[in-house]
Amino acid sequence: MQGHINNTTNKTNMMKITKLTSLAISAALVMVMTASAENSDKKGSRLEGKGKRELPQRILEKFDTDGDGKLNESEKSELKKAMTQRRGEIQAKMLKRFDSDKDGSLSPEEKKAALPTIKKERKAIHEAALKQFDADGDGKLSPEERKGVREWVMKTYPDAIKMAPAGRRRGDIADSTRKKGPKAGE
Repeated sequence: MQGHINNTTNKTNMMKITKLTSLAISAALVMVMTASAENSDKKGSRLEGKGKRELPQRILEKFDTDGDGKLNESEKSELKKAMTQRRGEIQAKMLKRFDSDKDGSLSPEEKKAALPTIKKERKAIHEAALKQFDADGDGKLSPEERKGVREWVMKTYPDAIKMAPAGRRRGDIADSTRKKGPKAGE
């Protein structure tokens, strides 16, 4: 009989613990969801809806033709056209410089061989930009010092290949040379 009472007591205690654990998890989820909703309201202008990055100011300045601080469908279409054109230019530069077998695409080996060259060029460009724009000599470019760097780099190094910053994948060397469909004449 004593064993039966202990067994019943253990089951009752386990049920209480399970209920408390469930309640604690539910409360934590509610707090996380509330904090997430509050933070999403504070993010500023978005390209489209929740979860998207804020548009850089330079893109708004160039493509927000009606000046409302966001891109409408027509403005988004123009941005997409410009991005597609830029992607094509990068791909053409990559192929011209690194497609050693001239087959119209970069093989994994050609991409791997291109990386050290691109990284070396990127480092040289960074050092040159620091010399040109680091007015306070602290070895970093402040937001004020960054003004004009992009245009200067594009004019000074027209054949430079843009690589994504470390940690980013979109737009990096692998992305910029990926086949999008059959080559002309196939």
